[in-house]
Amino acid sequence: MSENEETQDVSVVDQAKDVRAEASADSNRLRARWGSTRESVLAGVAILMVVLAAALGMQWQSSADDLDALRQQNADRDQAAQVATDYTIRSLTYDYRNLSGFFDGVQNGASEALSNRYEEVRDTLANIMTGAQVVATGEVIGTAVEPKGNDQYSVTVFATQRTQNVQQPQPATVPNLLLVTVSKNAGTWQVVDYGPKQAPAAR
Repeated sequence: MSENEETQDVSVVDQAKDVRAEASADSNRLRARWGSTRESVLAGVAILMVVLAAALGMQWQSSADDLDALRQQNADRDQAAQVATDYTIRSLTYDYRNLSGFFDGVQNGASEALSNRYEEVRDTLANIMTGAQVVATGEVIGTAVEPKGNDQYSVTVFATQRTQNVQQPQPATVPNLLLVTVSKNAGTWQVVDYGPKQAPAAR
């Protein structure tokens, strides 16, 4: 082999080494770049997951709060209906032989203003009931609750009253449509107004 041929062989080998070195460097750069890109993507996905989790958490909390508020509203409506029911039964149930029990019942759980109204007519009512020997029993058939705001509720009560007296010794049942205003104050429920429900005015 001539000296020129040997020189060419060495040159080819060197070129091959350079190509391999350059290819290796390119491969390393590509791997480094891909690794960096993959880390960036993973970091972005992680951030997105954190943001999504936070958003879902806030939405869940908001939904949970709404559900709690709805449950509380329903519980308050049920309680208002129960308070109105109990009070109506007490107001429609009386016996001339135990009038103190009747007045205690209608003043218990009533606002001061409503309690005073009964106190003002107590003697008059007692004389009428005693003279007529009235005995009555009330029963509530149904209720309808309407929130008025400020923790007050208007409760329409459909009830019946079975009564008998000196003029009517045989018991008779009559229907009653009543409007009971119930208020909640610091967790305490009371009746603030009670009376017949007026029919809507004709237009």
